[in-house]
Amino acid sequence: MMVVIDAKGLVAGRLASKVAKRIIRGETITIVNAEEVIVVGTSPESILEKYKRRTDAAVKGNPHYGPKYARIPDRIVRRMIRNMLPTKKRQKERIIERLMVFNSVPTELAKEKMETFEDIKFNDRHNFMTMKEIAHAIGGQW
Repeated sequence: MMVVIDAKGLVAGRLASKVAKRIIRGETITIVNAEEVIVVGTSPESILEKYKRRTDAAVKGNPHYGPKYARIPDRIVRRMIRNMLPTKKRQKERIIERLMVFNSVPTELAKEKMETFEDIKFNDRHNFMTMKEIAHAIGGQW
């Protein structure tokens, strides 16, 4: 059974944990509007510092070795979910195949019924940034 989730206005970590639990159970999940996922933090500067530190990391001897972090919102969200899966490599690979993430709504999914999680919607009590803002700040181009 394929489920389409509209991630607009949802908190990133909570979305990732809920989706991870569902794909472990065997559901096939497609997430749309990954650009509009919200990351909550103490200030926008601290959120950006965290992501910039990751993407600027490099091996001193040869910076081409990595680590390599994605700068596109759908890849960042996919990595969040992947890191919440079991650590056995073969099991993780089979599970992550059931997940698809898109920055916006593709035309073939436009008429599908989309579900969202009302309990993890963002309330305006904290400082936040959207994935789109973070990706542009760390140099993402898509």
